[in-house]
Amino acid sequence: MFPVTRPVRQGLATLALVVFTILPTCYVAATAWRIHRPGHLRDVEIEVGRQLGVQVTLEGVSYPRPGEVRYQGIVLRQEEPRSKGLKEIARARTVRLRRGNRELSVEAEGLRLRGESPKLALAQVGALLQRSAAIPFERVSLTAPACDLDLGSERLRFDLHEVVGTFLANPTTPTVIVSYRLTGDGINTRCELTLTRDRKAEPVKTTVVFKTMEGLPLPARVLDVFFSSADWLGSDAKFDGELALRQDGAKEWEADFQGNLLDVDLSTLMGLRFPSHRLSGRARIAIPWARWAERPGQGFGWVEAKGELTAGQGTIGLELLSALGKEMKFRLSPKLAGLGSRRGDIAFQSLGLSFAITADGQIEFGGGLGNEFAPNAVISGQTTTLVYAPAGAANVRGLIKTLVPVASTNSSVMIPLTPESRLLLSLPVPPDLAASTVRAIEGN
Repeated sequence: MFPVTRPVRQGLATLALVVFTILPTCYVAATAWRIHRPGHLRDVEIEVGRQLGVQVTLEGVSYPRPGEVRYQGIVLRQEEPRSKGLKEIARARTVRLRRGNRELSVEAEGLRLRGESPKLALAQVGALLQRSAAIPFERVSLTAPACDLDLGSERLRFDLHEVVGTFLANPTTPTVIVSYRLTGDGINTRCELTLTRDRKAEPVKTTVVFKTMEGLPLPARVLDVFFSSADWLGSDAKFDGELALRQDGAKEWEADFQGNLLDVDLSTLMGLRFPSHRLSGRARIAIPWARWAERPGQGFGWVEAKGELTAGQGTIGLELLSALGKEMKFRLSPKLAGLGSRRGDIAFQSLGLSFAITADGQIEFGGGLGNEFAPNAVISGQTTTLVYAPAGAANVRGLIKTLVPVASTNSSVMIPLTPESRLLLSLPVPPDLAASTVRAIEGN
């Protein structure tokens, strides 16, 4: 033990002064100089862009407290392959980052997300997930009071609120989970979207699951991502349920759907696509299972589907009833059978029809009018049942010939080749029919 002399005490005091005051002051001064010099903002843009794999521009950056960064006017742009230029994919008025132990918290205000189309938007998210291994965090949490989502057209713009997202940077299965409320048009519905990229599979498999969680059914326009809902279901139709999309490598997307379509306008569903037939009323279509995928030799379409259609009061054309009896073996009551070839419409009190379409193009129909009717009753009048389901299985061939009438002189035609019938070929059809149809289409 050496003696603590006066010179030693003075040396220790000087060392403590340097360590605890002068060095921190120099560090703070150096940091202040670094973040306020003209090139610092550009350095931050380059560093953030390198981590995300996109071009980043900033209006400003500040450091309110240790471990926290605040970006102002941030804009992200990504290369768009078709035009070979940069397209904006996201912007925010402010973004606040808080770093923790292997976790990053992100708070965004004035958030806007943009994609040229739903397909390109998914490709952009997939590209970001590919770079997720370079992110030095195991978990990234995002909160935003509101978000403007634009997927390339006015009908594909959505106002999202109470957005809460989590990114799990698993090396083999990076996953994004986002909960949000979709508002407007008198609704306030909480939804959830999950995106997973499975790197263990070969090729890499991407899965996207969208589902409604609580609240009123959504306007069917949320399905405009896939088809024009107003042209098919009517402008007042609604949706709730779950839609799961899958993609293996660069192949086309496959889909599974289960849920309900509500307030479907039957006159729109029938009249715009099949104007030779008439059907009116408001319907509910419950679909416990439907799958869209590639069919051998037929391309992409519905592989199988199961559901039930129910409606209250409405009208149905006598020509449609006649075609259902002739082509699909629906059994008409004696009252209708005696109408012969008369034209016009007949009123009904209720309609209920269950269906199950299998991969070989067979369709099993059943009644859906409830316990007060016979199990195979499909359409009821005021006092009696008007139409019963077929006794055996029908098929998609008969459905197409029902909806797309064939002149009596051409009754031997397997399928009339028209834009409407080609549309119906997205349903599962027997392999022999698919092959003959493909040859006929190629010959036209």
